[in-house]
Amino acid sequence: MDIKTVLFNPNGRIGPREFGQGLILLTGAMMIIQILLALVSPAFGVLQWAIVFSYVCVFGKRLHDAGQSAWLYLAFLVGYFVVSTVFSALLMPILSPDALAMRGDFEKLAEAGDFAAAFEEIAKNAAELARESVVTTLVSFLLASGTLGLIAGRLPSDPSTNRYGPPPNGPDQANTYS
Repeated sequence: MDIKTVLFNPNGRIGPREFGQGLILLTGAMMIIQILLALVSPAFGVLQWAIVFSYVCVFGKRLHDAGQSAWLYLAFLVGYFVVSTVFSALLMPILSPDALAMRGDFEKLAEAGDFAAAFEEIAKNAAELARESVVTTLVSFLLASGTLGLIAGRLPSDPSTNRYGPPPNGPDQANTYS
């Protein structure tokens, strides 16, 4: 796998194996950033935006291999947010009960109509909330990323040259899942 081509070049095609390798690298990097963000400083959140382009490249080239436009990645992105939100809601009471209690306190202030106090409490306790919910954040990220990665990885490869280029060389070419 050529990391530069897989992670930083949006053109061309990649097969399921290179897609999986690229996704694993990006997932590991994103997990490290999430841990740093929650436990060290929220300033590390800026690093997430640097990885977005690599996600677009990896998913886009996998979609190209299936004969689809990379713009379809927007559907994967929406799916990621939906799946991640569902997993977070399901896992928060189990993995991060203290964070759930904090969120309940914020919601009580908001329901009482004191939105300014609710926002002030959220801002004041954001770092603690991030620390308390880091396990839930990581697990829901892994589950959502794995789910969408599995879907993208299982897309059938176009065995012939398509408008995005020739099929990827090597063992991925025979692994079309069709």
